[in-house]
Amino acid sequence: MRLIDDRTGLERLEREDCLRLLASQRVGRVAVVSVGQPLIFPVNYALDGDTVVFRTAAGTKFDAAVRGAPASFEIDSFDALYHTGWSVVVSGRAEEVVRPDHLARLDELGLRPWASGDMSNWVAISPDHISGRRVVDLERARELLDDRQPN
Repeated sequence: MRLIDDRTGLERLEREDCLRLLASQRVGRVAVVSVGQPLIFPVNYALDGDTVVFRTAAGTKFDAAVRGAPASFEIDSFDALYHTGWSVVVSGRAEEVVRPDHLARLDELGLRPWASGDMSNWVAISPDHISGRRVVDLERARELLDDRQPN
């Protein structure tokens, strides 16, 4: 059943839909706070169950994981022509993956960093909360489809 937010008119996505969308993409954005400032970084990632995992070098993202800091991860897709789109956000804690059995399982996912350099550190964001929204302008989509129909 579609759940429409009365205030915004956006469709709230069910958890299963969010997980399906997360599994369908390869690039997203991770958000962490460093020195009191929110920072957002693009990463290529994989999904391990309902946990977002990515590889990174030493630096801000990795430091957040070592601290077990709160983190969010977001993916989205939009169609400017039809005024539609969706967004999924995973919120939880960033954690460095260190257990050998967990690292071996993650290696089987086949995730290879797109960026060069030593990306040997694995980071996992286990969800405390997963949410998704979809914007669908059905009226605009119908107008555009009608315009494309031959007379």
